[in-house]
Amino acid sequence: MNDDQATNRGPEDPLYSDEYYEFLEQQFGPEKAAWARLPRAEREKELTWIHANYDTPDDLDEWPPELGGGVFNP
Repeated sequence: MNDDQATNRGPEDPLYSDEYYEFLEQQFGPEKAAWARLPRAEREKELTWIHANYDTPDDLDEWPPELGGGVFNP
């Protein structure tokens, strides 16, 4: 991780030790560890794009889509 990535993080997006990310890589694989290393803003940007471009359920809604919830089903 470079210094720019570390300085762009705020208190709501802490930077964990390298051992933590190495543990994630051992347990879950390199792709998920690389995802965890991204700053929160980048992860949220990618999730927003995925949610907008694929038919994914909105996990933050009170009601699941089959019960009338969801972004496109007010």
